[in-house]
Amino acid sequence: MGSPKKIVIGISVVSYLIAFGHALGAMTRRSRGDLVVVDEDSGTLRCQYTTDISTRLAATAFSFLVLGQTLIMIDTRCLCCGGGYKPGGARTVGIIVLLLSWICFIIASAALFVGAGQNKIRTKGLLYRSDRNVSCKEVRRSLFAAAAAFTFITMLMTEIYYILISRAREQDVAWQSYGPSVGMSAYT
Repeated sequence: MGSPKKIVIGISVVSYLIAFGHALGAMTRRSRGDLVVVDEDSGTLRCQYTTDISTRLAATAFSFLVLGQTLIMIDTRCLCCGGGYKPGGARTVGIIVLLLSWICFIIASAALFVGAGQNKIRTKGLLYRSDRNVSCKEVRRSLFAAAAAFTFITMLMTEIYYILISRAREQDVAWQSYGPSVGMSAYT
């Protein structure tokens, strides 16, 4: 894996961009609630919500986010397995960027999960009296917007990590030092 593979970069970028688009779609298509009069005599109200497409969009965004992250981690063996890496700046910065990409991945995943979970909650069975100040709860736009932003940042960090770690990997092991040695060829 001496140089970055363009096909891996291409597939992972497309995967992240699909996740980003679905997170933005979840933001714009989140459920909205309207108060509906159930019984005019008693003044009871109920929240009626629009379609639940936002939850499916968030789940799809999470799936593509995981696909992009997994593809890069499998190809680089996540720094755990495989051959050695050349010491230097590329390896050091690559490790730092890897940690940042995982932090952004966890934040994006959490925002998608929380947004999808909140969007799925329905209050169909709850009835309200009209003498209360009632409003139907909706998922905030900022939750899915944060998920989209952190998905994009995850993409950038993961691709930078992949390029840096590809530079740090060496095909041959000539750079490895096996410790100090004494030339013994003159004594044979």
